[in-house]
Amino acid sequence: MDTGIFRLPIHRWLALAVLALAACASAQAAGNAAVPYAIRLQQASAAVAGWTLAIDGEWATQCPPALESVGLDGNDLRIDARSALGLCARQATPYSIEVNPTLALNRPNLTPGIYHVSFYAADGAQARPKLRAFALVDRSLPDAASITPETGFWWSTQSGTAETDRSILSLELQNGQLSVALLSYDTAGQPTWYFGAGPFAGRTAHVPLLRLAGGSDPFSPVATNLHGEPALTLDLQFASSAHAAAWLGRSEGSVDDSSLRLQPMDLVRLPLAESADGGAWQGDWVLVKDAGGTPQRLRLDRFQTLDANHFQLDDSANGFSLACTRDATRPDLPPSSCSLHQADGSESAVFDSVAIARMDGVAVHLLRISP
Repeated sequence: MDTGIFRLPIHRWLALAVLALAACASAQAAGNAAVPYAIRLQQASAAVAGWTLAIDGEWATQCPPALESVGLDGNDLRIDARSALGLCARQATPYSIEVNPTLALNRPNLTPGIYHVSFYAADGAQARPKLRAFALVDRSLPDAASITPETGFWWSTQSGTAETDRSILSLELQNGQLSVALLSYDTAGQPTWYFGAGPFAGRTAHVPLLRLAGGSDPFSPVATNLHGEPALTLDLQFASSAHAAAWLGRSEGSVDDSSLRLQPMDLVRLPLAESADGGAWQGDWVLVKDAGGTPQRLRLDRFQTLDANHFQLDDSANGFSLACTRDATRPDLPPSSCSLHQADGSESAVFDSVAIARMDGVAVHLLRISP
C-alpha cells in the first residue's frame, strides 16, 4: 500500500495541533486579554491571619475604586469596590488592591475549601456595580485528595443554567496541563472551535480559550496558517473524575469600561450510550492500592438495579460485588460513590470519584482494562 496518500493529512493535523498549542501559550504568556482584571492568591504569611487576595487591572479613569465591602455566602466570596468621585479624567490607570477575607469578614478563620471569588466594581457613587473578575481559590487542607479528570468528551447537563444548550468539551490532562477544546457556535449559529490549556492544580483549573480560525480543509492540498485570538475563559472545579462545575467567562462592554459575563455550567462525562445506567460499568477492571501489593482483576459481568438510587455489579466468578449510589432525580450525573464488597459481604474499598474508566478512593483505585 502506498502510504503517501495519508502523509499530507497527518502532517497537516500535526501542524494544526502545534500551532494551536503555540497560540495558546502566547495568550497565556501575554495574560488573557478577554478578562479585564485578575485575582491572585498572595503568598501566605505566618504573621497574618488567614490569606490575602490581590486584584490587578486597569481602571477606566484616574479615580480608581476603593474597597467597599466583602461578603461570604457558603463558598461564594464577593468583593465590592466603588469609585465615589465624579468628573474624573477618562484615562486608563493601573489598579491594584489587596483583600484579606478573614480580617474583612471579622472572623477567626474561614472553612477550608474551594472559594468562588467575584470582584465587582462601580464607577460612581450611584452607579451599578459590574462583575470585573472571577477566580477559583483553593484553600483546601494540605492532605485533600487530588482528582484526575478523565480524558474524553464532556458535556453540560440539562440541570445547568443554559438548559437548551448542551455544550460539548474535550478534556485531556498531560504533565500537569489541562487541555480543553470547546465545540460551540457563534451568534449567527456557525460552528466555532475554542482551544486552550492551563495548569491543573489537583481540583481546579483556569484555562484561557482562543477562538481558532484560518485552518485548512482536510482535503486541501496546501495547509493554511492557523491563528487564534483570546476570546473566553473557563474555570473548572472538579467534584470527581467525571463531574465538574464550570464557569465560562467573556469580556463585554467598551474597551475602557469592560466587565465580565459568566455562564455557569455543570459538566459530566458519561458513557456514549442511550442510557447510562449501571450496565455501562460492566467489564474487566483491576483493583490497585497505593500501598502496593498484587493488583486484583475483577470481571463485573452481572448488573442489577436495586432501587431508583442504587445499582449493583457482580463478579460472579470471584464473589465480589460493587454497589453504587446515584441520584434518581439527576440521571445525567455519574454515580456519587461505589463500594466494593468481598464474597463474605465485608467492605473492601469505597470509591467517591466514579468515572467511565476509573474509580478512585483513599489510596485505592479501580481501573477499567476492557469494556
